[in-house]
Amino acid sequence: MVDVVNTLMLISLMCLLLGVGLRTPFAAVFAVARQYRLVLRGLVANFLIVPVVFVLALQGLPLGPDIVIGLLVMAAVPVASAAPPFVGLAKGDLPYAVGLMLIVAFLCVPLTPLILAVCLPPSEAGLEIDPWRVIRILLTAQLIPLSVGMVIQHVRPGWAEKLLQFLPKLALIGVVLTLSLIAALQARQIVGLGVVPPLAALLSVLVCLLIGNVMMRGEAAALRRSLAVSTAIRNVALALLIAGTNFPGTAVVTIVFVFGLLSLLVSVAYGKLTTGAEVRGAEA
Repeated sequence: MVDVVNTLMLISLMCLLLGVGLRTPFAAVFAVARQYRLVLRGLVANFLIVPVVFVLALQGLPLGPDIVIGLLVMAAVPVASAAPPFVGLAKGDLPYAVGLMLIVAFLCVPLTPLILAVCLPPSEAGLEIDPWRVIRILLTAQLIPLSVGMVIQHVRPGWAEKLLQFLPKLALIGVVLTLSLIAALQARQIVGLGVVPPLAALLSVLVCLLIGNVMMRGEAAALRRSLAVSTAIRNVALALLIAGTNFPGTAVVTIVFVFGLLSLLVSVAYGKLTTGAEVRGAEA
């Protein structure tokens, strides 16, 4: 069953990234990339500050090695392809969120294995990650489908339109089905986590949200919300794929799933709070 879940997640993630590429012209990425100062803030927040903060903070918490590994895996896989819709709900800067997500998707190939290699401590419990397997996952699940989609969009936009009629729905069905299977398989493990690991995951999500907000200090509110939500919603699909193939049957998979669920709930609450406060301020 674990192999079935991993395969389904891989196919779903490939379809998801192919769909993102099909709807994204190269010009849109270049337009965001030209805002190099804002893009650099997003990259520093996600690839440097979040992993460093996680490593330092987790050293002082009474957590098992598999929980620590799961949270560090989340630190190494920033900005999910699902982040832009939640940025939209929070009335953030959507073009920036989409551009950052695409740039991060490409940079994850070299940087995610590097972050994991640097951050993950030697495990006395025998929990080790295979960097070459992570690179293969990133190439197969992210870089190749994203690149193929963007090329098709550029060379054959008509094909892209036809594929977009069904591909995003197929990807969404696959992701929902995979997460449902994981929830069913991990139900006992989730209950068995107790209180401290989910609380640590919740605090980690809030820290990511705060880092994204602070890194855009001095910019427009829409940009602050955009980076805050993008930083909080880590790439749970990719993290589950990495955890499921490297640490099957452990609490690493469980805490990654819990983190992903909490990040979505926190982002929705953050969006409602910030937009509600903005509306009340305008009425006053």
